[in-house]
Amino acid sequence: MSKQDSNSDNQQQPKDRTEELEAEQDQPEVIQRLLKYYDEFSDVNIDKLGDLYHDEVTFIDPIHQLHGLEDLKHYFKHTMENVEECHFAFTDYAQNDDHLFVNWQMRLRHPKLADGQEIVVPGVSHMEFKDDKIMMQRDYYDLGAMIYEHVSLLGYVIGKVKARMVPS
Repeated sequence: MSKQDSNSDNQQQPKDRTEELEAEQDQPEVIQRLLKYYDEFSDVNIDKLGDLYHDEVTFIDPIHQLHGLEDLKHYFKHTMENVEECHFAFTDYAQNDDHLFVNWQMRLRHPKLADGQEIVVPGVSHMEFKDDKIMMQRDYYDLGAMIYEHVSLLGYVIGKVKARMVPS
């Protein structure tokens, strides 16, 4: 994918409603903490994960499945190595009792991906709460759009494969 294609994709992304969602008065405090925590995600915030996540949290994403707050802290610290910027822009959420579904865009800048340009990856998280903390979180997103497509040789190959799958 060329930088130009990537930029046109970014322009079609849904509006970042994080500030608007934070301002809503009738939402539970845990949602307010979630929005604030991920607004500017960095390794500095990782030590504060216990304010948001239960000690026995289960976290699942396309890369890993892990259990426990300490494992989650370790995973996030490792993930954030060399990341220059990471921001989650929230677009919508829906809550049903102790379940929360959140639509988001991760805006990531890493020197080894996409020549250091911002990558925008849309995703959805399903969370379950216990004792006003996140007990389970499952993230759904396209790992290829996040990493593989932005590694030089691999990105070229994936682009060719995608082009062959589209009928001419």
